[in-house]
Amino acid sequence: MQNTVETKKAGAGIITMSVLYLFGQGFMIIGSLVVIFSKDSIISYYESMGLGNVATGINIAEMSITLAISVIIAISVILLLFKKPIGAYMFIGIEILSFIYKAISSGVNIFSFIMLIFPVLMILFIYKKKDIYFPKGELEN
Repeated sequence: MQNTVETKKAGAGIITMSVLYLFGQGFMIIGSLVVIFSKDSIISYYESMGLGNVATGINIAEMSITLAISVIIAISVILLLFKKPIGAYMFIGIEILSFIYKAISSGVNIFSFIMLIFPVLMILFIYKKKDIYFPKGELEN
């Protein structure tokens, strides 16, 4: 008797999008932390350049929400790479919440829909591998 265990692999699309997501979210996390911890120096730098009106747009609460969203997206992408179903649910949920937050905070324009290209592609790739990320229940035969 041979032990034939079929290992299911995440597709190339999921791996590629995951690398791009992790790269982008890494920059978002670092940028958010820099803004949160050095807000005063950023404001003084902008004011020295004569751009004081730009510096008033820095809001720590918005940066904290952005940081939290970025961390959750990075965690869900890592879970997707480990082929955990909770990663798919987290990713889809946080992307929906992220779109709603961005629509409320900055309004909806054509750029908002362009920003949906990556999440929609990732969800499409996840759906193509639904046997990994959305397993059928154990009770079904």
